[in-house]
Amino acid sequence: MKFLFKLSLFLGKRRVKTMLSVLLTLTLGLMVIATIYFTLFDLQWLAFLGGILFAAVLSMASQASKAEWLIIRRTTQLERAREDIKREAARRKIAEDAMRATDTRMRMVFDLMPSPIMFVDRDLRIHEHNTAAKTLTRIPEVRIENQLLRDVVSSQYMEILPHCREALTGTKVEYHIHWPNGEHYRVKHVPHPAGTDHPLGFYMVMLSMNALVAASATPAEGSTESQGKHADPYAAITSDTGETMYLHAIGDHLMGGDDPRSKLIRAIEHDEFILFAQKILPLKPLPFDHGCYEILLRLKEEEDNLLPPGGFIPVAERYGLTEDIDRWVIRTVLGWSMQQKRHHPDWDIPMYCVNLSESSVGDMEFARYVRTELQRSGFPASQLCFEIGELDTIAHHDNVASFIAALKPVGCRFTVDSFGSIKLSFAHLSGLTVDFIKIDGVLIQNLFKTPMMMNKLKAIVGVCEKLGVHTIAEFVEDDKTLAALKEAGIDYAQGFGIDRPGPISKTLDQKA
Repeated sequence: MKFLFKLSLFLGKRRVKTMLSVLLTLTLGLMVIATIYFTLFDLQWLAFLGGILFAAVLSMASQASKAEWLIIRRTTQLERAREDIKREAARRKIAEDAMRATDTRMRMVFDLMPSPIMFVDRDLRIHEHNTAAKTLTRIPEVRIENQLLRDVVSSQYMEILPHCREALTGTKVEYHIHWPNGEHYRVKHVPHPAGTDHPLGFYMVMLSMNALVAASATPAEGSTESQGKHADPYAAITSDTGETMYLHAIGDHLMGGDDPRSKLIRAIEHDEFILFAQKILPLKPLPFDHGCYEILLRLKEEEDNLLPPGGFIPVAERYGLTEDIDRWVIRTVLGWSMQQKRHHPDWDIPMYCVNLSESSVGDMEFARYVRTELQRSGFPASQLCFEIGELDTIAHHDNVASFIAALKPVGCRFTVDSFGSIKLSFAHLSGLTVDFIKIDGVLIQNLFKTPMMMNKLKAIVGVCEKLGVHTIAEFVEDDKTLAALKEAGIDYAQGFGIDRPGPISKTLDQKA
């Protein structure tokens, strides 16, 4: 529009110049006629005035020709601009149709997801939610949209609020919460857009831990456990159509294609993962003077997607690739550490805590792989600690015991992760020679809510001391909690209040 306006002004100026030329020619013509009349046809005057008239006519013809050429040129430009506008409009329509189709598909997947999901803006107002969220809150849909989070979650608001504030600083947050309906949820806050200190809001994703336990306790028909092998804790859930679509949606979004399995295999083969490390702080004099770090795993594509850290794990579980990823972690951690040791002989290798998937814990071939890698690399086995989920110790106790027995003699250490998330009992740890118990973060976060929480913590510490097992408290976020843990006798502490996870090459390179 701006171009057309300038063009009209330009042509208007040209039109005025042409009219002035015409008026000048007419004036000269009148002057010639008057001169002829008053000079009685003097030939000299006629020749002089005729020359002027001829020059004027030539000037006018030149102006007219130039104006015609300019009009043709501008008309051609306008035609080209019109064609460009038509093509742009066609492209925009195609893009809009594609976006509408994608939005429809994603909305369908969004609604079919079994986990409650809500998008919360900076004013803590809910803008989007799926059907599972509506079912969870038991509030009619018309009352959820554009409502404040505190009005929707009511009694849980004060517990959720600190995590909301942290998410609005651009930090991905994960914690546990008990809902009034009896469900135990693992909640993730994923800032959007990612990579900024001032996101527009965050996605609140709630995964039911009760459903996972039920799925593990009751294997789906045809699952590997029903055939005498180890059950997939997600088997009963993934048999549901909605969860299957959810996994495909994650695969497409994270892997960028129709074959997420191949993309994940390529990520393993081409080292497209990033090792992160988070410090575990000793709270009393302990024999591990060289430091202790939990090893975490990120996929490079996660930095550009809305998925929280570890969003690739359900895809890996779906396609049976978790053990391959565990092998990559072991191989890479040991190789990186020994390379650091060669470059810096005075550097002391810290103890690494590595999370293992259920498939790895249940596979003795994986245990042999670990022993082979330890022997090949020369890595000290005493500096390698495997974290095994409490759910696995309950569902596959014998397999866990065999796995520990295979690696304990070479010096590896073991931790039971998220202790107390399923049940506050030591019965399921009978026969397991573990070195550490990592207390579930929900208990730590609720430590000051009631005196009972502190009593539970001290009871766990007392039993662990008698068993000779060290305790680790996770989700430690402030100095007040840290002081209470020291008073309770906790051995180690871990959380954002102590250290945030970072790439291992930066976190531990500084120690070398």
